[in-house]
Amino acid sequence: MSVVLASVAFWAGAQLILVGDLGKTEVVDFKARFKRLKTSERKQLEADLADKKITDKEFLDRLLVDWDLKDKTGTAVIHSEKQREELVEDWDGFEAALVQAYFENGRKAREAAEVAKNSELPSATTT
Repeated sequence: MSVVLASVAFWAGAQLILVGDLGKTEVVDFKARFKRLKTSERKQLEADLADKKITDKEFLDRLLVDWDLKDKTGTAVIHSEKQREELVEDWDGFEAALVQAYFENGRKAREAAEVAKNSELPSATTT
């Protein structure tokens, strides 16, 4: 029997920085939803990353499940494999921005957990 402690996926903030006009940048802020891994899946992913056996595309094929992304007119860009392929081709750095969002989200979660752990009040009971 499985106990459900958290959803099967999580949202992470993502940012794509594109070259803009006159030396300025255009920043695209969006959210990406990633599959929450089982322990065995995480260990396999870490091994594949350490051995450099996985590309950004393969990483996203395993983990990316959705995104909340809008175009310049505010219209939602529907997540699909075909749409992702087109955006990867059209927007240099899009694939890397998605991968970075995954790892940045994990880093922030670990930092928040560390702060929470360090800020716990000592027990009021004595031994």
